[in-house]
Amino acid sequence: MTAREGDRKNGLIDKAVIDVGSNSVRLVVFRTRETFFQPVFNEKVLAGLGKGLAETGTLNPDGVSAAMAALKRYKRIIKARGVKNILAVATAAVRIAKDGPEFIEDVKQQTGLKISIIEGEEEARLSALGVIAGAPDALGLVGDLGGSSLELVPVSMGRARRGISLPLGPLAMHAGSTISLKEMSGRIDAALDLATQQITAGGNGNFYAVGGAWRSLALVNMALRGHPLRILHNYTMSRDEAFELVHLVGAQSSASLGRTPGLSSRRAPLLPYAALLLERILQRNFFENITISSHGLREGLLYEQLSSKARAVHPVLAGVKALAQQNWASPRLGGELERWLNPVLDVQKAPFGKKRTNLMYSAACRLADIGARLHPDHRSEIAFDIVLFAPFAGLTHAERAALALCIFHRYAGDVTIPRAGLIGHLLGKKQRNWALGLGMSLRCAAAVSGRTAKLLKRTHIQIEGKTLQLLAREDAQELLTIRSRKRLGDMATALNLTT
Repeated sequence: MTAREGDRKNGLIDKAVIDVGSNSVRLVVFRTRETFFQPVFNEKVLAGLGKGLAETGTLNPDGVSAAMAALKRYKRIIKARGVKNILAVATAAVRIAKDGPEFIEDVKQQTGLKISIIEGEEEARLSALGVIAGAPDALGLVGDLGGSSLELVPVSMGRARRGISLPLGPLAMHAGSTISLKEMSGRIDAALDLATQQITAGGNGNFYAVGGAWRSLALVNMALRGHPLRILHNYTMSRDEAFELVHLVGAQSSASLGRTPGLSSRRAPLLPYAALLLERILQRNFFENITISSHGLREGLLYEQLSSKARAVHPVLAGVKALAQQNWASPRLGGELERWLNPVLDVQKAPFGKKRTNLMYSAACRLADIGARLHPDHRSEIAFDIVLFAPFAGLTHAERAALALCIFHRYAGDVTIPRAGLIGHLLGKKQRNWALGLGMSLRCAAAVSGRTAKLLKRTHIQIEGKTLQLLAREDAQELLTIRSRKRLGDMATALNLTT
């Protein structure tokens, strides 16, 4: 791939991924850099290629027509957007159907698209790589539920182990039909018996749920719990919450489930089956939590293309760097802020654990200039929302809220916070104090340096006991103005220090 293909001045590159599934045919155009994968265009058609496949052994004729029409449209969109890097795969339905290869050849002849039919084990591996791309420390079992199949693969230490593909998708199981849940349970258990090695290899970590059916279950749980942040990626349920959820869903009608905010009416009839399947999996291993992952097969395809150096960049840092650059923030300032504020790490507590708090600290420094070109009257609130709802992978909901709150304080100071109900729901006092302390520290650094790395290098802070000091080189004493002193005092107060 040449530097011109989909390249942006800020180093971001657009790549297209086409996923021909059993139920849907989807195109996603990602803006990428290292482990940052931002969907900038996302469209799907519910073609239903796998409908009736179990009885006929062939693709659904209506689905073939709908899929072909969608793929022709996608090719035009890709060309119009100037995207040269295209990754296209077909999964369970095309893999199983007798006429699957014929369909792929027809697509090539009519659109020029080259679509690879991937085997079940490969699909499982790629789905797991997608989860790892967004959560490098993932430990447990990935479960990717598609229209016709369920892929299960253990993950640990940034690696995907051998996975398995089972014919447990809602289309293959005739979910939503008149088949009794008791009969369905027996069929599920018989299939899961083949995956005992994968399920037990996941240990007592998390179950990473990939796929629209799992995400729909999470929407129901969000409504049940009154969860204030409507972001599905990295939404986590405890094991007990998950069991409560599956029992609730099993007792509800499709009409009742369909009233869940954000839930597609087409998903509602399939939820009892998705709940039953989750329950049968959880009965086989003591997973601590169920974590929803919006990353899966498509992100796995992108992750596999990366060099080992690019893979090593944590998705949080890749994300904040890309977001900052798209908002014209200085790339050099973030790194210099980390150096300047290093003494703060020694006096602030680590409310997210030392490793995660240090990661958040690095991310906040890189986002410190994100509001540079926003309207000054609303900069703090806009910057808060940008960070809160940004397409970051690798952050929990609490970490996302704390990072947004930190950037709010960096611009607004110690004032009444926005979305107080959301913040109160997601963050405890120690986490809010951390965000305030770091935010006020960033605010001080910006005032001292004029938001430039060059001037920040000519000053430094030190903390002796409970006293915070700001020092400048002899040739930079003019930086120590009344404004700088005031911001230093505000910083000290937020950190429970004196100046």
